[in-house]
Formats: sequence, C-alpha cells, structure tokens
Amino acid sequence: MSALAKVLAAQGHDMSGSDLRAGATLGALGELGVQVWEGHRAEAMAGVELVVASSAVPEDDPELRAARRAKVQVWRRPQLLEAVTASIPTIGPSGTHGKTTTTALLVTALRAAGGDPSFIVGGEVVGLGTNAHLGADDLLVLEVDEAFGTFEHVRLCGLIVTNVEADHLDHFGTADEVEESFVRVVRAVDGPVLACADDPGARRVAERTGSLTYGSSRDCRWRVHDFAPHQGRGTFRLSGPSVDITVDIPRPGFHAVLNAAGALALLGEMGRPLEEAAAGLAGFLGVRRRFESRGVIEGVRIVDDYAHHPTEVTATLREAASLGAERVWVVFQPHLYSRTLELQRQFGSALALADGVVVTDVYGAREAPIPGVTGRLVAAAAERAGATQVHYVAHRSDVAARLVDLVEPGDLVVTMGAGDITLVAGELAHALEARASALRR
Repeated sequence: MSALAKVLAAQGHDMSGSDLRAGATLGALGELGVQVWEGHRAEAMAGVELVVASSAVPEDDPELRAARRAKVQVWRRPQLLEAVTASIPTIGPSGTHGKTTTTALLVTALRAAGGDPSFIVGGEVVGLGTNAHLGADDLLVLEVDEAFGTFEHVRLCGLIVTNVEADHLDHFGTADEVEESFVRVVRAVDGPVLACADDPGARRVAERTGSLTYGSSRDCRWRVHDFAPHQGRGTFRLSGPSVDITVDIPRPGFHAVLNAAGALALLGEMGRPLEEAAAGLAGFLGVRRRFESRGVIEGVRIVDDYAHHPTEVTATLREAASLGAERVWVVFQPHLYSRTLELQRQFGSALALADGVVVTDVYGAREAPIPGVTGRLVAAAAERAGATQVHYVAHRSDVAARLVDLVEPGDLVVTMGAGDITLVAGELAHALEARASALRR
C-alpha cells in the first residue's frame, strides 16, 4: 500500500492514509507530502474521492464504514492495481517465493542498462532506499502478488513465474486452485511469460499454457549452467536464443541464481540488451529482510530474513550454511495460524537444517487464534525431524535474552519470519554488546 501511495503521490494525486501503528513507513510517506495518521480517523473520510483498503483490512473497519456512509467510493488494493496497470505497460514476477528479490533484480538490470522504470516492490530496495519510484520510462516493474487472488486483477505485458506451491490456502482453499489461478493469470498476459522449470509447479503451469522456460534443465529455452558459488557470491552462465553470457551476483544460493536468470530471460524475450543488464547485477545490494546482513556483533553474525514458508526456510538456511559459520542458529516466528497448522511438519524439517533452533509463538497478523495452534507445534516438529537444540520461547521480546546465552563468536544467527521477529536482530545486537561490556568489567 505504501508503494502505491508513493507512485500516486509522485503522479500528482492528493494522497492521505492510515495504519494501525505508526512507524518508518508512515514517516517516509509523510516526508513525501502524504497526510498520514496512526489509528482511525473516521471523520477524515468525508473529504476524499476514493478510499482504497488493503485486502487485509476487515469490512467493519471504522474508516471503511465512514466512507460508505459518506457515499465515498471504496476499492480494495487489487482494483487500484488494475487501474494502475491499465495505464502503463507492466511486467514483473509472480510465484510463491522469490517475487520481491526478482522484482528488485529486474529494476537493477534495467537501470544498469540505462533505463528508468517505475517500480513497486514488496520491500525496500537497498541502495535505492525505497520500495517504489515513478520513472521516466513507459514501463512499470511490479511485484505481482498472488495473495487474496490479487494477481488476477493485474494487466501485464510480461511475467516471470518463479514457483507455484501450496500457500495462502485461507484464500485459495486447495493446492489445485493455487495452480489453476496461476494458469488463468499466465493466459491473460499480453506478452512473454517465463516459468522456472526447476520448480515442479511452475513447470506444470508452463506445460499447460505453452509458456517459455528458464532453469537448469537442458530443455529450457533459457538455461542456467556452470554455477559456481564462491565467498558469498554466485557465478553462472545463462544461454538463450543467440545469447550466452556470464552473470555474477552477490548471493551464493542457487535460488538467487534462478531469480536472476528469470529476470534476465524476461528482458531478453522483450528484446532488451543483456550485456549491460547482466553486468549491473554484480552490484545488486538486495532487499531489506531478504537475507539482509545486520552486522557482526562480538563475533556473532546476524542476518534477518522474511522467509515464512518451508521452501523459503530451506533455501535461506542452505544459503546460511554455505557461508562457513561455526554454527547456524535460526530464530523462527511462524506466520498465520492456518499456515502453521497446515505446514507444521514441513517447517520442522526445514528448521532442522540449522544447528540450533529457537521458535516463538505464532504471529497471527489478520487471523484469529486457532485453539491448540502455537509455535510449540513447529518446535516439536523440528525435534522430530532431528534437530538437537530446540528452544521454544513464546514471547518474541524474550528471545534475545535467551539467545545471548546460547551463541558464541563464529556463529551465524538468522532471524526469520514475516512478523515482528525482525526486531530481534537489533535486540540481540544490544544484548551481545551488553554481555561483552559486562565481561570486560
């Protein structure tokens, strides 16, 4: 929502908006001239022409009720995205995982080749300091989100499908319906579609729709090969129609390599020159909360990551393991009660890849609690999967105090989840500094 507000404000619209809690996001919008406030101001609805609500905002929200009483038109976010993408050629990635990073890679590649696209990303692009921008080019790079079926409202002239797995089942109901939704979206794209053949779900979507493919298989139109991780970076070759280039990115994980390959493959199919675009990825600085380094404190490296699905957890922990730490600790906060109940076993297996596991209680977000569903389910699943050091710490605010007694110099700690677990990175840093100061005394 904040990214859309930034783009619309830059277009000259008179914008205002609210959130339940004030924070850096609201502050950044205020600096751009957007009127913002914390909580609800029902009286403010009477003076506007259009109210747009996130899909997560309930129908009985006081501001939505006030807008309807005042006869103000009310949209949900997908309707606004439909209007925006109808007015400008739009490309981007969709998929269960990797959307945000792939969107940022697309932006980085286009800018490296001299372009100035508009973009709307689901996280702050490091180096650009923002999640949105109104560019000079007649092109929008959009993170095409599948949650709540949003992507079925977006008009696209180019699409990357990174992967297709069961998620957001509170909306879709079944894994089959998730796949059916991707098929419908792909068939509606007025331009090239690139699907990652390394992912079984994305490959099925490609086979059903006749989409082009990228990945490590020999039958891919855009093939990734000669992958070589080294000192926190990944180098690979990308071969496509009349193209064979070497690409270097500052991430060692193969999932990151596939994201970069997908971005370049789409640009190649659009006729964009790839040499400069690929070279620009060597300086890619990433996205906030996507394996974001938060520093090394008293010999302990801290990384913060948004992973909240078992496949994402697995990919992140494999990347962490490749960095050569003495031990990898993961601090995981399950996100949504329904997801925790559905995927507890898979979460346990993924977390067992770490040397030490700390699990908090569930960050419910928009959901009401489900009786019996807590972080204990995930912690127990990790133990059953073979993890030997598992700690359940129900309250996120207590994690740093527990963790500071467990970690040692040379360890890597990954704070992980889609809720407020990101706060633990700073809290742990302070706790480590305090411990070191006390020892020195």
